[in-house]
Amino acid sequence: MDEQSLSPIEGYPKLGCHMGTYPECAIYRRFGSLNSQNLLYYQAELTHLERKLRRLEAADLASAEGNRSKYSKDWYWLDNSVFEGNSEQLETVHVIRSKLKEYNDAVIQQSIISRLADPNESTLRSLQDWLERPKMGNLALLGRDRDTWGASDEPLRNNMDLFAIGSGRENNVFSTWFSRKFIRWFHHALWHRTKKADDIESGIFSYKDTTLQRYTLHITTIIACSLPILAIVVLYYVDSMDARLGLVALFTVVFAACLSIFTHTTRVEIFIATSTFAAVQVVFVSANSGMSPTST
Repeated sequence: MDEQSLSPIEGYPKLGCHMGTYPECAIYRRFGSLNSQNLLYYQAELTHLERKLRRLEAADLASAEGNRSKYSKDWYWLDNSVFEGNSEQLETVHVIRSKLKEYNDAVIQQSIISRLADPNESTLRSLQDWLERPKMGNLALLGRDRDTWGASDEPLRNNMDLFAIGSGRENNVFSTWFSRKFIRWFHHALWHRTKKADDIESGIFSYKDTTLQRYTLHITTIIACSLPILAIVVLYYVDSMDARLGLVALFTVVFAACLSIFTHTTRVEIFIATSTFAAVQVVFVSANSGMSPTST
């Protein structure tokens, strides 16, 4: 068997191979309505079972037959009620136990699925483009699920009911812009001349997340080191106290904006770091209020 015959054929095999190779393209239906409807059915079924159990409990408690009145107070007698020919309450308990497990499992699964991120627009458009290109997906799917991802010539809907498995990693604003916008522009403008395609037939180019993260980390580190130094140098060479206070406010705003754009910090952490940065500037201005470059 030659190597070409081992490559995935068009349809689900080729699409599955593409999603496996590029996890960010692993986009599937969430089936939010069906999952919710399934939970509602479980809830309704358990509600009926609960009422049935309460009626059986009350009937057994009021009965003078055998040990039925002890069923609600001693598990031993309820567990052995089959020997008394009155096991309906125990059977109902077993049915409820089994149904509750199914219900709880469904709730947990739905909770996990609901937290999975929606696919970003660029990745979904990329998958649509792959599905439609003759050398890639070639519109090979024929079933009713062929329209799951929409079409590249149609606007994206807010209710497409999709989630992306490979987009769970949280990105800050800068990393998102760098990986989705800048790299795309940089590749088309320059890098496509030297970078080799992952798949020559389809012409797909990809950049590793680890490489992009390393670049964004270097840029963020340079900015983090430069901003405090820049603030001190500028404040040192400004003589006017009013100008210094204005610059303190400006650098503080810039610092807070950088925290929001370049990091994953929470609001509380931004407040703490910004206050600390502002305090350092105020201390520097106070300690050098009577000094200027010409007087030293």
